[in-house]
Amino acid sequence: MAGFNRVILVPLTTHGVLEYIEAVSVKLKEILSEVGLENIDVLVWPDVIKPPMKCFDWNRVQYHAGCLAKYIRDMFQVIGVIDKSLVVGVGYLDGFEYGLNFVFGEALPSQHVAIVFTKRLKPEFYGDSLNYNLYFERLIKEIVHELGHLLGLEHCTGNCVMRFSNSIVEVDEKPMFFCENCRERIRSYYISRTK
Repeated sequence: MAGFNRVILVPLTTHGVLEYIEAVSVKLKEILSEVGLENIDVLVWPDVIKPPMKCFDWNRVQYHAGCLAKYIRDMFQVIGVIDKSLVVGVGYLDGFEYGLNFVFGEALPSQHVAIVFTKRLKPEFYGDSLNYNLYFERLIKEIVHELGHLLGLEHCTGNCVMRFSNSIVEVDEKPMFFCENCRERIRSYYISRTK
């Protein structure tokens, strides 16, 4: 089975994403290198791909995560890069999944696509003052978390970025890196797909 050779970060909004996306790609490359995936390219898609209104729930005033992830998958399938890429859409949006009030992100591992919703990662969302560094750290954690799912990981109970976060407090408490167990699982997953 052929493996992937790149991660593509796709901006879904201008605000809250474009001013961070290049720095995010550099940090993501660093984190992947620490896991042993230094040959994976991390690219930023050159255009903002606006989320379709068919994925917006007017009653909740949120985007449905699964709908948006499938929309991104379909777009990149048409372009022809989905088979060799892991695609992570990042938008200053609020997202939900049925049965949950909100989600920070969602991954469809079999489809090679994930979405990260950043509106609830901003300190201002909670009435706190603007803090670029805190927002960037939260952004990295949630992108790495969803990418971890695309790399074959489930949620982890250790001191790991793969810990499930049900609140912003839990996002802040976890590190931005994978624990050693998850690193080993990623290496095994990647090796099994490049044979």
